[in-house]
Amino acid sequence: MGFIRQGNMFVRAADDIAQEENASAEEDEDIPMPHPTNVAGPSHPPQEYSLESISRQIEEMTSMQQTRMDDMMAYHTLRYDEINNHLKEIDDKLAKLYVPDSDDES
Repeated sequence: MGFIRQGNMFVRAADDIAQEENASAEEDEDIPMPHPTNVAGPSHPPQEYSLESISRQIEEMTSMQQTRMDDMMAYHTLRYDEINNHLKEIDDKLAKLYVPDSDDES
């Protein structure tokens, strides 16, 4: 049986007991390998690489980043106002609970 070429490697069967003269003849044979086919297609669609397309992509990324920052700032402001209102409510409730001592009335 000898060596079988698979890509860049040669594989030899464990039960192969071919003689050296037969093995060298088999090793010299070039076994045709099928070319790999790209059945599923490329993982990324082909993109154009011109200055116009790159600048357009940068503008789109900048716009998306600015939108994200605006959303984060709006959320931050909303949460700040909610927490501030809760703290004011707690402060008002604590002020109503305060009963002055007789020493404080001087």
